[in-house]
Amino acid sequence: MKKLVYLIAVLLFVGCAKEEATTYKEMKSDESLSEFFTDSELQDLAKIVDFFESEIRLDKSKPKDEAYFEFNKNIIEEYHKEIKGFKIPLNYKLQEEVYSKIDTAFFKEIWVHKTFYEGLDSKTAIVDKAYDLNLFGKYILFLKSLNNEDVLFRDFYKMFSLTNEISFGVQASAFYQFKMKEFKGIKRRMFFAVYYLTVNDKMHNYINRKS
Repeated sequence: MKKLVYLIAVLLFVGCAKEEATTYKEMKSDESLSEFFTDSELQDLAKIVDFFESEIRLDKSKPKDEAYFEFNKNIIEEYHKEIKGFKIPLNYKLQEEVYSKIDTAFFKEIWVHKTFYEGLDSKTAIVDKAYDLNLFGKYILFLKSLNNEDVLFRDFYKMFSLTNEISFGVQASAFYQFKMKEFKGIKRRMFFAVYYLTVNDKMHNYINRKS
């Protein structure tokens, strides 16, 4: 019995390792990604994508773009049904474990704690507990670099550079219109993985800014 449990554990580990290696190879073979990010950064990005896909693609026989499409569509439909109290079905504790496996310096190139100000004089600084994308980080600058190649990245960067925060309520309407083709390719999968993990973090660490 112990041998059987050990064998299953080994097979699961090997399966996860193969998945991560596959994602990394996809990123490495993508010219835009491989030129913009270092090998170690691509490995960290692969960890993010692999975790997200392990959460949304329980049926491994299902094509990845189909899993992304269905997750996106179902999440937005659920959000519109129940805006108050809505939660994204991603395991946040496991998400935090993924955070711990990413190089600290590169993590800050993706996510940061934003500071906002309250009070009549707007001088009371409060650091948001939730992570949001770093407007000046390498990840956002990568999206900016592709503004002539991908209209989604172009429009997202323009909006984010103005608001400096992700707003699922605003983006949901546009994302709901997406067809399956919008989720093809490693760059699009990376974008939606980072996006939805950011939204999940914000929902778990939301601070009511109203006084």
